[in-house]
Amino acid sequence: MAIISRMPGYLCRFYKKGRCLYDELLNPGYNNKWRCKVLSGLEDEYDKLLRQAEIFKLSAEVAAELWNVRIAEHRASTGGCYKAAFKGEDTYPLCSDGFEDICLLELPYCEGVCHNFMNLDGKISS
Repeated sequence: MAIISRMPGYLCRFYKKGRCLYDELLNPGYNNKWRCKVLSGLEDEYDKLLRQAEIFKLSAEVAAELWNVRIAEHRASTGGCYKAAFKGEDTYPLCSDGFEDICLLELPYCEGVCHNFMNLDGKISS
């Protein structure tokens, strides 16, 4: 007996690098474990810097210098991500496995054409 498999879902609006974005696009930001750990770390570090700058009444120039030091330190570390494939020095912290602020490697695999399948032009096909 032949094994029947689904048609590949690469023409689906929710398909991105072999992963399914359906749940993320249905409710953006709901699942925190899908967020990019590098970007989350940078956001937390920036918020911390703003609080410190306000408390210590730092000038914009000093705060900018401190931020550049922290970015360099963050870049030298993994930033909490061991999967990142950074595109290059100029694109840090953007990763080739990122989509907006989520990590595609954390999303479920696309299993092929399913009931959520939608063409790239937004039409549902059956």
